[in-house]
Amino acid sequence: MLFVLNNIVADINQPHIYLQVNSFSGHNNSQEQTKFQTIAINDGRSAATNIRLTLLYPSANIINYTIPFHNENITSVNLERPTSLVAEMNRLSKYATVIINTTVLKKDVVTAGDSPNKYYSVSATFDQGTNTISNLGSTTIKIEDANVIPFNLRLRILATVLALICFLMGLIYKRIRHFKMQINQPKFVFDILNEMIIVRDILKKNTLSTDMFHFSKWNSIGDESKRQIFSNHRDYNLINEFYTELKQRDSDFSQKDIIDQTLRKNNEDCLSLADYTLGNVCWPKYHIVSHKKFHIIISIAAIISSALLIFFIFEVFRVMFFLPIQGLSEPYRIIYNISTSIARSIVAFLLAREIINFQSSSTYDFAGAAKDTISHISLLSNSHGLAKLFAFSLLIMGTPLFLLSGQLHYVGRSDIAYQFFIIILLIDVARMFILSFVVPKYTMKRIIKISDSNSSL
Repeated sequence: MLFVLNNIVADINQPHIYLQVNSFSGHNNSQEQTKFQTIAINDGRSAATNIRLTLLYPSANIINYTIPFHNENITSVNLERPTSLVAEMNRLSKYATVIINTTVLKKDVVTAGDSPNKYYSVSATFDQGTNTISNLGSTTIKIEDANVIPFNLRLRILATVLALICFLMGLIYKRIRHFKMQINQPKFVFDILNEMIIVRDILKKNTLSTDMFHFSKWNSIGDESKRQIFSNHRDYNLINEFYTELKQRDSDFSQKDIIDQTLRKNNEDCLSLADYTLGNVCWPKYHIVSHKKFHIIISIAAIISSALLIFFIFEVFRVMFFLPIQGLSEPYRIIYNISTSIARSIVAFLLAREIINFQSSSTYDFAGAAKDTISHISLLSNSHGLAKLFAFSLLIMGTPLFLLSGQLHYVGRSDIAYQFFIIILLIDVARMFILSFVVPKYTMKRIIKISDSNSSL
């Protein structure tokens, strides 16, 4: 990654000579003439050295040339052939400009409609690189096209993606085991607490309930790990006793015949243990602040990674490999834009859903003066939670920013290409942060009572 960043910085600091050619037609003694204005600007971030500008007109002869403007010393200007002019400079500083006017006369009389005297090829070679523009249509000449991403920028983007993938693979392989307990502890505590609240609420409504309750969560980790999480003997024993009673209830109910008296007694025993455990275990003690901060950091990292994924799939790779789609006719272009927006929304929805579910059982808060309520984010708190999230995904992340920009004429310019991509990327990160972090915080909050007899919310 350092290698990639170093090369990006080095590439940004390179000089770049931007070339532009304007042509004007005229007549003299019944022979067609064309006047060209060639502009060379160093729009890079450092000075170019040992510059050689070559102006070639393959089907016409140069009959006159002038240099109306230049703010660097031109060491020589020579007509190497009747069809080419060469200007040399020792240095072209940042933002320095050279303007060369040439007048050409076509070589032979040609058929009407043909204008060979308007053909040109202008190249700038210097110590740090080269640049060429031409209207000859030759496959052997490299032409700078402002509508496409420069090839070196594509390589940098691809190398950056590969570097991030390799880095994440190493991080997962080397580090994830060390943080596994820290990652799982808040969620494990929340799941145990939530299961007890569900059992309590169901049995309070109906003491003859025959609902099946799951106790696999408590048995999903070993006793040693559970003792590391619930470090108080009394708290650990209370929770373990509750799940032992729940398991006994399940064993009793698995019998073919069970009378109502036994059913009520089992339910009342479980309800009593649930009420007592919920009210006497100091739950906030096991919600360590540092663990919460760690989960917030992971959530933010997940948001940034999701934004990067969406950005590279729907913006960068689309422009790099599917730029011809931009030339589609209007009906197909509208269909393409709508499909892209829907696809972005679906991907953003799926990623945001996972991030929110991770936050819901990891970044909860104990509220109230007695810390007897839990405030957490939940997509399942109402029947419209997922529909609401998809609507926000469509509204916030559905519009690709390249579709808003229309044409990409300025992306190929080396002086603004990186800044343009960085701005678009930052906007995508901000939008994903709003969708996954800000929107759920204010629209998907749920409050759960721990020890209050009214557990509703």
